[in-house]
Amino acid sequence: MTAQRGFSLLEILVAFAILSVSLGVLLQVFATGLRNAGAADDYTQATLYAESILAAIGKETPLAEGNHSGPINEQFSWRSRISPYLEGMPDPEKTHVRAYRIEVEVFWTGLAQQRSVALETLRLAPVEPPGTGGR
Repeated sequence: MTAQRGFSLLEILVAFAILSVSLGVLLQVFATGLRNAGAADDYTQATLYAESILAAIGKETPLAEGNHSGPINEQFSWRSRISPYLEGMPDPEKTHVRAYRIEVEVFWTGLAQQRSVALETLRLAPVEPPGTGGR
């Protein structure tokens, strides 16, 4: 007579418990990876929008001091601030150029909080010499 040997019910239940915990951890890792990939895509889009807005200021839109803002699409919005930059700059009357600090922020609502990307640069603009009458 040969005795049959196999797994007991308890051993099978322990194996299933270990398998289910392992699968739960793996699913959590994959879900976090997908969520991070989506956030990275949003940051990439926001950076591209901010670069486009920054490049347009002074070319397509006037280089005027102040705050400006607007929507980009249903997800992203932007705001900019243009202010004179005076630190270490020579007298604009002598050089006939004025420096402006341009800050652009693109923001959107993420899964749990508002997120944003901010870029800034300095831009030079000509100053009309006195007595030219704007010509």
